[in-house]
Parts: sequence; structure tokens; C-alpha cells
Amino acid sequence: MGALEQLVSPLPARLATAFLACTLSAAAAGSVAYGFGFRYAQSLGATDLANLKGTHAEQALAAETANRVHLLQQVTRATEAEALLFATFNRFTEEKRQLQERISHVTTQYIATPGTVAKPIPRCVFTAGWLRDYNAALGVPTPRPGTAATTSEKAAWPATGTDAELLESGVTAADILAHAQDYGVWARSNLAQLNGLLDLQEKD
Repeated sequence: MGALEQLVSPLPARLATAFLACTLSAAAAGSVAYGFGFRYAQSLGATDLANLKGTHAEQALAAETANRVHLLQQVTRATEAEALLFATFNRFTEEKRQLQERISHVTTQYIATPGTVAKPIPRCVFTAGWLRDYNAALGVPTPRPGTAATTSEKAAWPATGTDAELLESGVTAADILAHAQDYGVWARSNLAQLNGLLDLQEKD
């Protein structure tokens, strides 16, 4: 029995040692596999991240380029619109200058019928009431009540139905024509600016 006991008792110890060795081997293999898997996954993640960063950088560059091109196009359009507007203003100024040169000629003499000699234009009277209503039609504000108005302002805004509105205003045909030229340049300039802005908005 002694020899048999010697054979039996080391057997569990050997099995335990073998089991322990297998366990250690499995753990080592698992650890190696885990380490390899972790490094592989880390490498894949780093590659994906680098690719994503590259894609984002390309997209940002493309967006920046597109924005720069769009900005340059807007600046070019604005510059062209400004140049066109100033050219229009210059044309209006030249047209006004030419009209001003003709004011005295067309407001001081006239020909009654074709072929007759020119003679002075009869005196034309514009009343203070006419001047008041002319200014009111253009939206010129009346002096506010309680404000100190000058003599000329009072004369330009006589009360309705009074004798003062029938007094001579001192305005001549030449004055009206000169005012029409100024007003025409103002109105046409505003229209040109408005059309220029609308054109720029439509191109955007």
C-alpha cells in the first residue's frame, strides 16, 4: 500500500501543477492576444481619426475657398455697381449743367409764331399761395407752431384764405426750372441707388 500511496498522492499535485501551467499559459496567451488586439484596435482608431481629421481639413479648406470666392464676387459686384452709380451721377451732373446753361435763354424771350422775331417773355407772377402749395406738394415741412420763423419763411407759408397768399412770391420761371433740375437730379440719383441695391440683391 505504501508504494501505491506514493503513486496516488503526487498525481493530484501533478494535475494541479499541469492545470496551473495551462491556466498560466491561457492567461499569458489571452494577455498577449488582448495586447495585440488592443494595439490593433488602437492603430485602426488612430488611422480612422487621422482620416477623419484629413476629411474635415479638406472640407474646411473647400468651404474657406468657396467663401473667399463668394466674397471676391460680392466685392467685384459692389465695386462695379459703385462705379456704375458714380458714372450715372456724373451723367446727371453734366445733364444738369447743360440745362442750366439754357435757363436764361428759354425763360427770358419767346417767339409768338414761327418766323417772327423773339421778344421778351411777359412777366409771370407766382403768388405766395402758389409757392406754399408747390412746396407742400413736394413734402417740404411747414414751420412748426411756436417756432420763430424768418420773414421769408412766413411769406412762403401764408395762411389759407388770407390776402397774404395772393401776394407776389418773387419766384420766376427760371427759379422753377432750376428747382426742377435740382429735384430731378435728386430723384433720379435716389432711383439709381435703389435699382443698384436691388440688382446686387438679385445677384446674391
